[in-house]
Amino acid sequence: MIISLIGFMATGKTTIGKKLAEELDYEFIDLDIYIEELTNMSVKEIFEQKGEKHFRTLENKLLKKVLIQYHDLVISPGGGIITSQENIKLLKQKTIPFLLKAKPKSIVNRIDDITKRPLLNKKNPEETIKELLKERKKYYNQFENVIITDNKEIYEIMNEILNRLEDIK
Repeated sequence: MIISLIGFMATGKTTIGKKLAEELDYEFIDLDIYIEELTNMSVKEIFEQKGEKHFRTLENKLLKKVLIQYHDLVISPGGGIITSQENIKLLKQKTIPFLLKAKPKSIVNRIDDITKRPLLNKKNPEETIKELLKERKKYYNQFENVIITDNKEIYEIMNEILNRLEDIK
């Protein structure tokens, strides 16, 4: 079984994903880190040097590769992976997707270094988050398993996912 944790940046995908994978004795892949390791470039550098379109193409290619290669896996793709209808289809067909959601203020508070987030490294990150969430709403709304992560501990979110997995099986 492959479980995907999708959602906007800083909604808890990587943190929860690692714990969930550990609990299930699955492998864990943060797709952005996977991309960075394969390209020897940070996501920020890829955006700056090759553009977002190049990054999204690479992201799609590596998502397909990972979904073929692994079986017992928790995957945490980057927040923008859902801007491709092909990626949404892959995630819905090949994984059990959970959409992690948080309020813009929570997202800003969770980000340690805004300069490492190319889409948010602007004058007013919270306003940018609101705009991006509005743009992506039509994509996020295509997912049924929604988990709100505001004001919850990691174990609470993980248990909520595990309980829903039991219901899905």
